[in-house]
Amino acid sequence: MATLLSPVLGQAGPAELSDATARMQAIADGVFVIVHDDATDEWPHGNTGVIVGNDGVLVVDSNYLPSRARADIALIRQVTNKPVRHLVITHWHFDHNNGTVAYKQAFPGLLVVSERETARFIDLNGTWWSRMNAASGSEKRASLEAKESELAAATDVAARRSLEKVIRQRKAELEELTHLKVVPPDLVFDGELGLDIGGRRVELRDWGRANSPHDVTVYLPEERILFTGDIVVQSPLPYSGASWPVPWIEVLRGIEAIPVAALVPGHGPVQRDHAYTRQVRALLERVTSRVEAMAREGRTLEQIQATFEADDLRKGVWADPALDEDWKVTMTTLIERAWRGVRGQGG
Repeated sequence: MATLLSPVLGQAGPAELSDATARMQAIADGVFVIVHDDATDEWPHGNTGVIVGNDGVLVVDSNYLPSRARADIALIRQVTNKPVRHLVITHWHFDHNNGTVAYKQAFPGLLVVSERETARFIDLNGTWWSRMNAASGSEKRASLEAKESELAAATDVAARRSLEKVIRQRKAELEELTHLKVVPPDLVFDGELGLDIGGRRVELRDWGRANSPHDVTVYLPEERILFTGDIVVQSPLPYSGASWPVPWIEVLRGIEAIPVAALVPGHGPVQRDHAYTRQVRALLERVTSRVEAMAREGRTLEQIQATFEADDLRKGVWADPALDEDWKVTMTTLIERAWRGVRGQGG
């Protein structure tokens, strides 16, 4: 295994640590990203950033499930014995903050940081998600029962193994959601916030509406490392459901102006420049402009969805036939959100 000289420990340490479902990668001295496998066939874990200062650690986002957050804490402890003092939540979506309770339990002095309105969204939506899914007869419970029936009828060995994995993951997910303790942020901010984590300057910025109502980036200006949350996602395509594509375009343009040696997306591999950022922006620009033109022709959303031509947008990395289903979902949701956005209806 390759090694690097770790200023955190003052000795040689691994360039990459891993467990069964995650990989912790060093991207600069004392700066790491943990990239995770999906929690279930339906829900991912977000990427987690780890920034080590002289007197403590700042973590970016805490995952979908507390069990995964606890496993991440174990990985973090392999590179430093310093406590996690700050946990920054980039936006309210569950896959980036349900694991916060694990950090609070491990580090009682921890400050959980978010944009002001995001704090309310985390509290409300996390509570709703937990109680809704835990309820008797919930959609998630019914879906699990359907998978168990499918397994009982399956005879193919490979199919059974796949179903067994899905069922195992979904059962574990449901158990954790049933007992989830939602932890709202302790420190909230408006616009921008600077933090000193012991010799490292960390800049937080709320960009407003993009993938969510408030998307926050975490930037290390000296190291030129940018954690974007879900403003940028490559998993393998950007997430477009419940997004705000019209203002998202200008947010991406602003992101492109930030010098980066490494860009850590909310999901997917570390980027070393803004090539993918520009690709996402170009997709949003073309979709919104075409949707607007079709709206001016008097077409309904249903007519636009049925006749929208997007084959040319798939050139490049999105041309892979393996992405057909992901592409279909991305475009369906993106067109719907763009339809609302160009008409001033909140998309």
